[in-house]
Amino acid sequence: MDKLKLGLILMAFCVISAGALAFVYLFTQPQIERYSRTSFECSLNAALPGADSFKETEQNVFEGKKGVEPVGWVFSVSPQGYGGKIGMLVGVNLKGQVTGLKILSQKETPGLGVNIIKPSFLSQFINKTAGDPLEPKQDIVAITGATISSRAVSQGVRQSIRSADELIKRF
Repeated sequence: MDKLKLGLILMAFCVISAGALAFVYLFTQPQIERYSRTSFECSLNAALPGADSFKETEQNVFEGKKGVEPVGWVFSVSPQGYGGKIGMLVGVNLKGQVTGLKILSQKETPGLGVNIIKPSFLSQFINKTAGDPLEPKQDIVAITGATISSRAVSQGVRQSIRSADELIKRF
């Protein structure tokens, strides 16, 4: 009888806890989605600073406009780093030049590969074009001890520039 009573009490606590969690989720979900959307829009602006609006034209490609005039694209790419996929946004203008990068997600080694998020590393890619080799230890200073992570970012930028060149040809 005591086991049944303890089981019912435990079940009551579980039902109350689940109900409370469901209530909190319903209350906070719209705010979390709004914050997530705003954060992504800020990341798009960081990748293509000249644009004031963005529209997804293809999967993982966002056309940036200033007013009604196109200024470039932002490409969402996920090259393979040392610790997994590196989610990043790469902005490219109508001249095929990189305008900005934003690392959205990464699982690189703390203290080493995680340094790919530093502005001093990312700024090396600004104004690079398809004519640049984009190779660590050639025209990009690799992060010491994190060559794989550095190569992954370079690969993502290279992929974005190639995609932009194809769009420019159609433009």
